Amino acid sequence: MSTMTDTLKNEEALFIPSETTEEEYVPKVAGDYLGHITDARTVTREFDTKGRTFKARIFNFKINVAPENVHNTYTLEGGREITGEHYVDWTVVADGVFRFLEPTGDDKFESNAEGNKRYLRFCQSIGIETPTEERTIGGKTVKVQVLPDIKETDLNGTPVIAVVGRGNDWVTDTGETRPSWRAKFTKRWESGKRLAATTTDDLPF
Repeated sequence: MSTMTDTLKNEEALFIPSETTEEEYVPKVAGDYLGHITDARTVTREFDTKGRTFKARIFNFKINVAPENVHNTYTLEGGREITGEHYVDWTVVADGVFRFLEPTGDDKFESNAEGNKRYLRFCQSIGIETPTEERTIGGKTVKVQVLPDIKETDLNGTPVIAVVGRGNDWVTDTGETRPSWRAKFTKRWESGKRLAATTTDDLPF
């Protein structure tokens, strides 16, 4: 009858060095990244802040770093410069963009038109025009910019420059603090090309 010691003696284990070179780990850094919007979704919510009630459509999406990003350069901690090829295909979650809605009829929430500055800049960054009109508000005639109602299908595949910065760090189960990265806002990628939408007609079955 074999013992545990005999069994262990019969077990074989080997190490064979890999013939391929392991990829160097390159940490993420803040900066501008060329990419395309993906996984866009929206939700409408009413919420209270500082005693006031607002309603907004919130745009959430991700940005996938494009192959063209190889031409960018980034500086790591310590001063070492690297090319943007290390970040191609990195998917960054974007901070939500709020489109504050105007109350109508019996709505109980308030207008927060001043809070739409970020949404205005977002529209400009994806090449959507925001026409100016004259409106009578509070008995005064003022010029306002009419902000479009963007659909999720309008966003997916849109080229942008993602301005990436540190998000809220998170702690692992072992107590280690790890950085997170978010696309804080977007800028216009003038030469960027919109990705073709995939439909059921494109599928090979």
